[in-house]
Amino acid sequence: MELPRLIYTESPAKKEVVRFLGINFGDDAQEGELSACRNLSDRRYPYLSTRLTRQAVGDYTAPTAVTSWDKLVVVDGTSLIYDGTTVGTVTAGEKQFAVVNTKLVIWPDKKYLDMADSTLHNLGAVGEQTGATFTAGKITMNNVTLWNLFSVGDGVMISGCTVQTGNNKSAVVKAVGEHDITFADNTFTAATETAKITIERKIPDLSFICESENRLWGVSNTDKTIYASALGDPKNFFVYEGISTDSYALAVGSAGKFTGCCKLSSSVLFWKENCLHKILGSYPAEYALYTSNIAGVQDGSHKSMQVINDTLFYKAPDGVYAYSGGTPTMISGNFGAKHFTDAVAGTDGIRYYISMKLGGVWHLLVYNTQKSYWIEEDDTEAIDFCRYNSFLYMLSADGSLWSIDAATGTEKIAWNATFAPFYESADGKKYYSSLFLRLELGEGAYAKAEIRCDGEGWIDAGIVRKHATEVLRILPRRCDKFEVRLSGVGSCTILSMVRQFTAGTEV
Repeated sequence: MELPRLIYTESPAKKEVVRFLGINFGDDAQEGELSACRNLSDRRYPYLSTRLTRQAVGDYTAPTAVTSWDKLVVVDGTSLIYDGTTVGTVTAGEKQFAVVNTKLVIWPDKKYLDMADSTLHNLGAVGEQTGATFTAGKITMNNVTLWNLFSVGDGVMISGCTVQTGNNKSAVVKAVGEHDITFADNTFTAATETAKITIERKIPDLSFICESENRLWGVSNTDKTIYASALGDPKNFFVYEGISTDSYALAVGSAGKFTGCCKLSSSVLFWKENCLHKILGSYPAEYALYTSNIAGVQDGSHKSMQVINDTLFYKAPDGVYAYSGGTPTMISGNFGAKHFTDAVAGTDGIRYYISMKLGGVWHLLVYNTQKSYWIEEDDTEAIDFCRYNSFLYMLSADGSLWSIDAATGTEKIAWNATFAPFYESADGKKYYSSLFLRLELGEGAYAKAEIRCDGEGWIDAGIVRKHATEVLRILPRRCDKFEVRLSGVGSCTILSMVRQFTAGTEV
């Protein structure tokens, strides 16, 4: 018996990748996404190109922090450097900054740099001596120069009184002389004290700080309390006169430690890993606390918080989120099973740069907030970021300060890009006839292509060295899937990728 013959037909097909989609470390990578890359950028979107060169703008011995407010501020070891000049001494270690009026607050040192005259001062103050004279509204200390320590409006705490213990209290300074301080009438009971008397402008032990509406805000993991300074005065956290410029404090009883705080629009956000406490209002009598059980800032990643176009981006324990009020949205679903820690971030106003650790390896990744995709630049361990003169600056762990988007550096950039596997959806017989890569190379640059079929070894597939726009043709062998890896040195833009195949069916 003769069986009917099946007719085999072929039909050519072509598919073009014109929209590159960024990095995807997960198992659900789409066509056009990258399973790995190094030193690429989205700046010529929809094309992929090498990142801009970086310009070294400083080299330090033991830097721990950088910020800017009209001028650049760097902490190098114990030196506070303002506009290139050392203006004072701070403790070594990580710093937080906030600006209230002309005062740049430096934490946890409890100091501030007065940017009006480039002088460094303590936020707190203590005046003490053995013995003091109290009248109804005044304290006199003949051996202490009080006007060097305190100012009108300071909220101070008086302690050490043994003759009249009721004089141990908090009060607000009304006037300061060389050796005496005046308070409101009938604040004290007249007495002559012989014990050691202390007058202190106390600063709370805050774990995290930020500025909002011309106040210094902070939260303490020691006493689980949120604090706000007096309006316009980061030196005073204990002024309570029942007016709108008062200080503010609120104890919070939720479980877990605070992991960061920041300003977002007119609200102040106090984060835990699984909780957000938000304060709204314009002055103490109006302040109200709202609590949400949402994905919060990861412990050790408080420097990941960056606000871009009124949206807060931050690193949570399970990924990177965007929050603009309400429920935050995860933007790092394509990280797959990779769980990063110790995140530090910065922004150029559009892109969110974040340096994170995976095991013992650092990754510097960039998220385009307008196009919603990720690119990995390199393995830089960033200590801090700041915006200065419209450029983004990055302080790296090796002590270098870089302008990372100035494009004026001379480095020769080595780059690579591995595309997610290409599969065909056509059933039946198929074979690939060609793959076309359209590349644009800068002067002195080169690009190399490699291909891997069905998970086997990488095979060289061609190299381009010409300073021009070139099309590189790759001829894959017959396979179920294939991967493409590009690498090179120097300026390169991947303009398009076109793959052509023939699909056959048995009918």
